[in-house]
Amino acid sequence: MTIFGDLHAQWYDRWHEAKDYPREVDQLREIIETETKGRDLIDLGCGTGRHLELLAAEGYHVAGLDRSPVMVSQARARLEPYQASVVQAEVTSPPFGEEFDVAIMMFSVLGYQVTDEAMSAALAAVHRVLRPGGLFLFDILDAAAVLRDGPQGGVTVVRDRDEQLLRATTGVLHRDEETYEFTVRLWLLQDDKVIGQAEESHVLRFFLRRELELLLSSHGFTPLGHAPLAGGQPGPSRTWSRLAWARRT
Repeated sequence: MTIFGDLHAQWYDRWHEAKDYPREVDQLREIIETETKGRDLIDLGCGTGRHLELLAAEGYHVAGLDRSPVMVSQARARLEPYQASVVQAEVTSPPFGEEFDVAIMMFSVLGYQVTDEAMSAALAAVHRVLRPGGLFLFDILDAAAVLRDGPQGGVTVVRDRDEQLLRATTGVLHRDEETYEFTVRLWLLQDDKVIGQAEESHVLRFFLRRELELLLSSHGFTPLGHAPLAGGQPGPSRTWSRLAWARRT
């Protein structure tokens, strides 16, 4: 089953209108400026480029990649004033070498690597694109919070002129696999008629802090810190998401 298909990608920014991107980018920037003087930054899984746009406005030289052609197109348009490079690629296969001082991986992109093989490939890719001593920042689902709260779900409606997107989500907690699965069902309506629909199943790995530190250490990173993620979207992700950062050794 495809995730972040065309319908989801086209409505992605409108769905996340309540997310406080400036606050989240301020958190990233404060950590970056504390830990490194570098200004070359890549976003692995950049989506529509909202983080990159704000960081570019702060003077960072930015690049991004994403697997969704729709999101890549939106990110390129958003970043056109900054002449940023945005390419369509998997996070495990970035077409870059040791070119960046900072790599970010937001919206639980690391957690989408649910198998050990995929996780190792993603961390190896981050290691490849960072210069020695480079900084890696990413957000994850905190195991303690997910296990405490259990499955979440609900129905929301996003409107845009004469169209509206109905989104229904249901969640399943897979304790043995240490993953959280949520199914997204989307219906696009115009004048009360369904003109598009999609269903996606997203599976995310959640992490215990000690587990995460061991994972980073075994893939060439020195863990530096973690904190609650600022600027989260209203809903479970606001309390479930944590920001972590590490240095490439």
